[in-house]
Amino acid sequence: AKIINISQRDLSDTEIKLLSKGLKFTPTPKGNKVDLIKDTEEFCRKLRLREFFQDNDYDDGSLVRNRSNFKPKTNRDKHLEDYINCLKSSASTNQNNQNIKDNISRSERSAIENLSNDATIVIKEADKGGAICIMDREHYKKMVMEQLNDRNFYHELTSPEDARTMNKIKKFTSVYADSLTDKEIDYLNNFEMKSSNFYGLPKIHKSKEIQHGIQAKNATYVKLPQPGDLKFRPIVAGPACPTHRLSNLLDIILKPLCKLVPSYIRDDIDFLNYIPDSVDANTKLISFDVTSLYTNIPHDVGMESITYWIEKHRDEIPSRFTKDFIIDGLKLVLENNHFFFDNKYFLQIKGTAMGTKVAPTYATLFMGYLEEKLFSRTEDVFDANFGNCIRKNWKRYLDDCFIFWNRSLDDLNKFHDLLNGLHTSIQFTMEQSEKELPFLDILIIKEDNRITTDLFYKSTDTHQYLIFSSCHPSHTKRNIPFNLARRICTIVSDQHRREKRLKELKSFLLKQNYPVNLIDAATNRAKEIPLPELREKSRRNTNSHKIIPFVTTHNPRNKNVFKTAKTCLPILHQSDNLRSLINQQDIINSRRQPPN
Repeated sequence: AKIINISQRDLSDTEIKLLSKGLKFTPTPKGNKVDLIKDTEEFCRKLRLREFFQDNDYDDGSLVRNRSNFKPKTNRDKHLEDYINCLKSSASTNQNNQNIKDNISRSERSAIENLSNDATIVIKEADKGGAICIMDREHYKKMVMEQLNDRNFYHELTSPEDARTMNKIKKFTSVYADSLTDKEIDYLNNFEMKSSNFYGLPKIHKSKEIQHGIQAKNATYVKLPQPGDLKFRPIVAGPACPTHRLSNLLDIILKPLCKLVPSYIRDDIDFLNYIPDSVDANTKLISFDVTSLYTNIPHDVGMESITYWIEKHRDEIPSRFTKDFIIDGLKLVLENNHFFFDNKYFLQIKGTAMGTKVAPTYATLFMGYLEEKLFSRTEDVFDANFGNCIRKNWKRYLDDCFIFWNRSLDDLNKFHDLLNGLHTSIQFTMEQSEKELPFLDILIIKEDNRITTDLFYKSTDTHQYLIFSSCHPSHTKRNIPFNLARRICTIVSDQHRREKRLKELKSFLLKQNYPVNLIDAATNRAKEIPLPELREKSRRNTNSHKIIPFVTTHNPRNKNVFKTAKTCLPILHQSDNLRSLINQQDIINSRRQPPN
């Protein structure tokens, strides 16, 4: 099911048709010449900066900084001014694509307004699988408030704390002024602040009532009574909250330590490189999952864990960032995680918010610290060889853990008890199999001694890929079939299964109206890439500093000024200086997505 309606509101056929396009679907916007002119002026400013600073990259060592608004003086180079005038003239002329066909009907546009203005419902994407869930607003608020009323994790505030927290950050940057550059201090203190917002994503994959209803009806749209077993994943969205920039800086500082945690895997593709081709016949596949990791990390043990990794790998962190700087900064982020929900203000008193930038790094290092205790205790309870074996073969991505198990079930249960004894707040659930077991998006399959891998889909996965008619840049839509096919070729090791998955993918994409020739070309291109190349870590472009992106909001009704930027480049290259500073390939087209 793509749409699950557990509200009392009935949806019209038009509303169902609209929602079935997915929440990422973008209707064709009206032409917006004002935004285009503004974006063109910003690109021209970048050109002037390149001419002003030449190729001299001044670097004061700042890890973060506010975006500069510096504008060099005009008329420093006649050919640059001629080129800029050409671009501005192109942007200011009337839109040349007024006859672009709308990608939704008038009735669907009315449906957008009706759904947006209906205060009785809440529409959220499911926590996993991509389904859309419609809920009664009052019921949704009641369910979320049940979580927020848990005094072990949250405390209600009488008023907003944002201004007070900003003052704490200003004091922090003053105390640690010697650790920070002027640009970093400016970045942490000067920005447009906005309070964090709390919301819950419905965990429909864990609701037996919803799953039973979906299976019984087997349709794109399913209307069900309110389930009594639906839970929500708590999200604190604070992209402009007082601590979000400090959290980002701390994440940059601490992230290099993650790769030094023995169990660390970067993602599911990285995990593939640790999977053996064969195992002993008696080997079992075991996975563990930490229950609600983010909200259960105690602040004191979290600080212990960060201190442990800093002291163990001091050379991985720039010397100007002292241990006290990092610990005090983290305390600021963790102890000031306040947000609002339904016009009420709350403070999270335990754990870390899922929405803050440093959270995954913090959780990884915390778990790595507990694992050091695990390795030691495993040696004590079992033996040194087994302790070393666990250290080498135990792999984890945040709260998901996996191991190939060669010992008895009694030993496995003892090991599970060891895990649950590491800290009272951190408890592990376990799954085991002798044949196949999912881990992240990978299904690990054991056939006799042979290990193969397949793509794993949860039962709630709707395969709700972006519909081809959505108003997204064409390169975005062209890349979707290739990226999905490449993922299949990377993960699925057996050729027969791989072909089956690629055929499935083709059927999913055809339902989303992707052209068959685009799908076939993308699939063939992905199949030609050797497996070692598919599974190697992607490399960064070392020449990215030379790139001058022309960033515009994608709008098919607007003039294509980027095309003008390319065709008029000979005007710019009449300048000997600029010919050497700005090459054809340096100017790239970058599109931001219009609001959907």
